[in-house]
Order: sequence, then C-alpha cells, then structure tokens
Amino acid sequence: MKLYDIVFEDAAIVAANKLAPLPVQPDKSGDRDLQSLLKAELDSKPGFLEAAHRIDRRCSGLVIFAKTPEALRNLEAAFRERRVAKRYIACLEKEPTPPEGTLRHKIVGDPKKNRSLALKIKPEADSARKQRNSVEAELSYSLLMRTDRYFFVEARPLTGRHHQIRAQFAAMGWPIKGDLKYGARRSSPTGRIMLHGRSAEFEHPGNGEKITLVAPYPRDDNLWALLDERF
Repeated sequence: MKLYDIVFEDAAIVAANKLAPLPVQPDKSGDRDLQSLLKAELDSKPGFLEAAHRIDRRCSGLVIFAKTPEALRNLEAAFRERRVAKRYIACLEKEPTPPEGTLRHKIVGDPKKNRSLALKIKPEADSARKQRNSVEAELSYSLLMRTDRYFFVEARPLTGRHHQIRAQFAAMGWPIKGDLKYGARRSSPTGRIMLHGRSAEFEHPGNGEKITLVAPYPRDDNLWALLDERF
C-alpha cells in the first residue's frame, strides 16, 4: 500500500494526500508518521517542515505542511480563525435523515480511550456536569449518493475538534464504514475508516492568494471508485 502522494508544493507549503493508516506527526506509538516520511523525501531542500493541522490516523486525505516558520504561523492562525474551508467525504452505514443539515453538539473527550463523545446541547442542570468540560462542535453535511448498502455524504466542519466528524455522525446513529470505535459493524481490510479529507480552500500563507487543494480518493477501494471525480 502506498503511504502518501504529494499533491502540491511550493516555497512555503507542501500538501500530501495521506493514503495509509498512519499518524500525521510522531506520537507515543513510535510508528512511522507522515511528517517524518515527508522530511526524509524533501531532505535535499531546506529543513523546516511542520504540519499546520492533523487528520486522524485511520483517515485518508489532505494534510498541509508549512515549510517556513512564517508560513506555519499564518496557516495555524487561518485554521484557528476558521478561515480554511475544509471538505470531507464520509461513507456512512446508515442513511442520514434529513439528507442535509447542520449538526451541533458538545464534545467531551475521553483521553484514556482516545475517543470523543458528542452530546446534545442542553441547558438542563442534569447535563451540566458532563458538559462543563466540553467544547462546541458544528458541521454541515449533505448526502451525495447512495449504494445498496452505504451512503456517501459531504461534511464541512466549522470547528476542529478531536474525532469531531466521527463522533457527531455516531451520535446521530450514522457510523462511518470501518469505524469500530464509533459503532461501525466491522473494520475495513485496508485498516482505514472511510472518511477522506477531500479538499481545503484558504489564503496562501506566502502570497495571500486564494488556493484550493484537492486530494484524490484512495485507489485501492472499490467503494471510493464509485465517486470517481464527480464529488
């Protein structure tokens, strides 16, 4: 299995399409990671390389890296201030109803289990304790197409929380295919879950021009092939 492809590179940034289930940056697992692999590939060029954001280990898709400290500061500010329009495609095991809408939850993290719980936003006193250490999460979604067993949706997160898309869809009873941690029926042969970081639109951290980067779908799964390049 190929680990990643470079989809864009210039003097300020490099964007990779993460294809294999591997972490974006080094972590306590000690497993190989995308950032270190990219650094090794770009070793003949200036040495600074840092991820401006992350996607989950078992997800595929677009990851943007800064090649200078200034580019990193600008990109991190853009993500923090919600000036990056991110687009994900997910394959769900259950049909989302209604077929499009906005989901708003409170996210409570469970570091011991490395998962997040998406709770309905309630003002009642009985939910106050659980929601005290929570953060708000919001995403919009729309159904793109269906097969006889699965449902492809576009997700546009407006916030960037830990496992946000996975947790919010699971809270609605719509688990992502292959995502056992959040209620899927079974795992995937590739080791990935079927959540793909499809694109990002933002101002280039060097010249300020609007840029849109797109990550092709993994080529080793027939379900992704159904989408072709239409979505």
